[in-house]
Amino acid sequence: MSLAAAHETQIAHRDLKPTTLTSSATSTSSDSARRVEPIAGRERYEFLDVLRGLALAGIVLANMISLSLYLYLSESERESLSTASTDPLFDFLELVLVESKFYTIFSVLFGIGFSILMTRAEAKGVVFRRFFLRRALFLYLIGLAHGLLFWHNDILQSYAICGVLLLPFVRATNRTILAVATGALVAPLILSLWNVIPAGTFLGPRELLFERFGFTEQARVAIWSTGSLRDIVLLNASSWFGQFDYVMTSGMIFKIYGCFLLGLYVGRNKLHADLDAFTPQLERIAVLGITFGLPLNVVYAWTFESESLLHAVVSTVAILPLSAGYVCLLAWCWTGESRRLLVQTFAPVGRMALTNYIGQSAISVLLFRGVGFGLGGTMGPTLYLPLGAAIYVVQLAASRVWLSRFQYGPLEWVWRMLTYGTAIPFRKAKSLSST
Repeated sequence: MSLAAAHETQIAHRDLKPTTLTSSATSTSSDSARRVEPIAGRERYEFLDVLRGLALAGIVLANMISLSLYLYLSESERESLSTASTDPLFDFLELVLVESKFYTIFSVLFGIGFSILMTRAEAKGVVFRRFFLRRALFLYLIGLAHGLLFWHNDILQSYAICGVLLLPFVRATNRTILAVATGALVAPLILSLWNVIPAGTFLGPRELLFERFGFTEQARVAIWSTGSLRDIVLLNASSWFGQFDYVMTSGMIFKIYGCFLLGLYVGRNKLHADLDAFTPQLERIAVLGITFGLPLNVVYAWTFESESLLHAVVSTVAILPLSAGYVCLLAWCWTGESRRLLVQTFAPVGRMALTNYIGQSAISVLLFRGVGFGLGGTMGPTLYLPLGAAIYVVQLAASRVWLSRFQYGPLEWVWRMLTYGTAIPFRKAKSLSST
């Protein structure tokens, strides 16, 4: 199988941006002691904000292959690019160091955020299930709008569904949560080995829509990069079924859910709350995770374009160790003197994770789609990876400036108001200091 075909069949691996867009904060309480209030000031778990903010860097790098439309180029079109000689190297390094690692971290963070929300709701006497279902509904709708208008490979909808599926485990034991999480993480390998749900099972609606609107797979890059807003939205809507097909048939939905459950376990046991007490363990996990995770991810990258048994196995065992190594390396640094610098640099972008996640897509639409500069399909990894890093640097600066004036990111504010059905103060009061 060609590299282009492998990327196409494994598109969800390259496109998940997901979120613990469930921040540890919820909406502002104005008039009810029973409302789940936002975590502010010293109550915030700033490490989670920093981790979320750093993970956003990996998210944009992983998604640039699709956002730039390089993923949809044919082999000959890729070879015609000026950077064709170096593109395979940069693509390989992205697969080893970035691919799938950061959506894994985001998924675990979602589970931790779920646990924090649940704890605070119970303390306030709020009916958590009703609160969270409403919250998840609006997350799903935000994701749907994101998928139609900006980027068809949206993952917020899957996150909203998996979040709702955490509710049955609110009272489960730790052993049950870990057992189900393990089963969910192994499920994709089982689906792959026995071909339980064949690839393409859910592509029927996409093919019907392609036929209805006159789209073809070969013409996608041209439509996205030069087409009208109407054409782009129709192609996004049609192509969404390709993402849905992969998420379901590959077992990606199980991977997300398994990571959510791991996050729920971490959150309910407050393993994130006192990192200084675990410094030796964090150091050991960081060393082990990186030492074993890197070689495994080299194999993962080396076999990425294949559909071999080896790749199916290594996909199951390679991602989580390196992801854990990254997290524990940051946690180990967090216990040292670099904490203040980490908070100042990365916490603001993490606190605006939903806004920045969708913002990465919006910026990419401006750069690569026909409604903007139309650069889609004109650059490979040698160029689009540095460009993705530049987008992230802009978000670092913009998030810090924004939160010096406002309590929430704009989409976080909208999400909270939709969840509560009431107006929430937006601008930061003069008496409030920046966190």
